[in-house]
Amino acid sequence: MNFKKTLSIIIGFGTIGLLSSILARLQGSIFPNSLQLFERVTWSSYDVIQLVIKLVCVYISCIAGGIVIALCGGEKRQLIIVAISIMSVIIWLGIITIHPLWFWTLLLVGIIPFILIGNKINQSLH
Repeated sequence: MNFKKTLSIIIGFGTIGLLSSILARLQGSIFPNSLQLFERVTWSSYDVIQLVIKLVCVYISCIAGGIVIALCGGEKRQLIIVAISIMSVIIWLGIITIHPLWFWTLLLVGIIPFILIGNKINQSLH
């Protein structure tokens, strides 16, 4: 793998991680209760909405990551490497927080498709 493709993996992973963190922090400052969602065993409808917002934020981050990977010269293999890396982090987070299982499942299922959507968006722009 050449330097350009390796760099696309690093920058793509960093983009997804950084943007997800920024969006989570933003959500936490707007809705302070969203920071304790993973400490609860049961949720109100307000909590479920906050979890859905978290899902959307990560999916947006994955789209941005897919665009950045493609812009940096990454191809399908690099997209999949980043997706598997992000999924590994998500699995680890899901294991240490446990609840809610549906949230972690939806998050994992969406990683690869949304990274690939980002790649398709980049292709359609060029």
